Amino acid sequence: MSGPTLQIIDGQGIFYAALFGLIVSLPLSLFLVFWMSAVKRRMAVVTGAFIGGFIGFLIILGWVGTLIFDTVLPNVSPAAAFFGTVLLCSALGLAFGVIADVIVARLTARDYRRQTAIHE
Repeated sequence: MSGPTLQIIDGQGIFYAALFGLIVSLPLSLFLVFWMSAVKRRMAVVTGAFIGGFIGFLIILGWVGTLIFDTVLPNVSPAAAFFGTVLLCSALGLAFGVIADVIVARLTARDYRRQTAIHE
């Protein structure tokens, strides 16, 4: 029985499939978050989306890959890892981008309030 190791690249191609899944999901989630954002500092929202996508990549590698254990999950194909990574990284990237959007909008709320007209 072997304990946890920190081996990232496996011999079955799960790491490369997850990496290409991350690469495919990043333009999708970054574009959607940039397009949906209503804040003036959109770089913070894009950074949140990138962090969410990377966290999804680490979750996939920890779950089916060799990030934690020395063998991959049984009966996992690289195609399943690719499509799972595309889906999870896109969803987490979008979620983290929306959360960053809400945080930035809340911190700079006075920039988004309507100016009241002064009647003389």
